[in-house]
Amino acid sequence: MVGDEKRVAVRRKVLKAAKIVSLDMKTVLTCSIRDLSETGAKLNVDVAGAIPEKFYFYQPSDNTLRDAVLAWRRAGQIGINFTGGVRPAPSNL
Repeated sequence: MVGDEKRVAVRRKVLKAAKIVSLDMKTVLTCSIRDLSETGAKLNVDVAGAIPEKFYFYQPSDNTLRDAVLAWRRAGQIGINFTGGVRPAPSNL
């Protein structure tokens, strides 16, 4: 690993819309993806403190859903780790 880099997968810079969906599918928060890898992402969010510890990560651009957990939070940004594989999103999103 180079310097302080702790990621196990290379992240690529992106700027795409995404959504954080509560596990009960009742709460949906919009966000934007800043960088993305096979194992996680950095997201811009309106209120980092409002993000639950576990949630679904929805990417409308390819209509996919992944299980995710919060890795870190800072003002306006969060880091997430994926805990499940990519699957098609349900039609109600």
